[in-house]
Amino acid sequence: MPRIEPSPPLRSLSATEWDRTYASTNPAWDEEPPPVLGDLLAEHAPPPAHVLDVGCGLGTTARWLADRAYTVTACDFSARAITEARRRTPADSAVKYEVLDATAHVPLPPFPVLLDRGVLHTCPTHRERRTFAGAMARLCRPGGLWLHVGAAALSAEDALDQSNGPSWTTEEAFLDAVSPWFTVRDHRIADFGRRAGVTDWSARYVVLRRRGD
Repeated sequence: MPRIEPSPPLRSLSATEWDRTYASTNPAWDEEPPPVLGDLLAEHAPPPAHVLDVGCGLGTTARWLADRAYTVTACDFSARAITEARRRTPADSAVKYEVLDATAHVPLPPFPVLLDRGVLHTCPTHRERRTFAGAMARLCRPGGLWLHVGAAALSAEDALDQSNGPSWTTEEAFLDAVSPWFTVRDHRIADFGRRAGVTDWSARYVVLRRRGD
């Protein structure tokens, strides 16, 4: 009988690895988002919407949202990241931080708006992307929105090398991961960030609507 190999761990979804990342580096990707994200939010989910910032890291985007009159719950499974995010956040800020794994069945009510900026693109395999998209579906109320920002492969060749940094997915691979639960309302290509040579690479900005159950 052939030997059945166990499924590999979801390495991109490991809190321990991300704790090490935040302990050893000041992330170069940690910057406020460019104007395109603000434009999408204003058009599809204007303030004072309640936004769940999934994989919030050091809280930079969460604070950016709060400064624009959103109510924000920000979560990350890295306790180290959340500790630093709380330290950087003013006491009167409208951001509530939670240490939790969004891919688990977390004790949170469904949200009207979810944001992942640079989380799904840390998932290098279809299995990991589908796991994350399913988690977002559980966290999003029917008819609610998921705003996704992640690395975009503009050709099949761009998607070949998944060995370092973000996982560059084609539109087809992205839609295959999210389509069981979400439909696309808006889709734009723009730079992920504003740091020349660091974050000024092509990213997919997508507004997804949660299908009704």
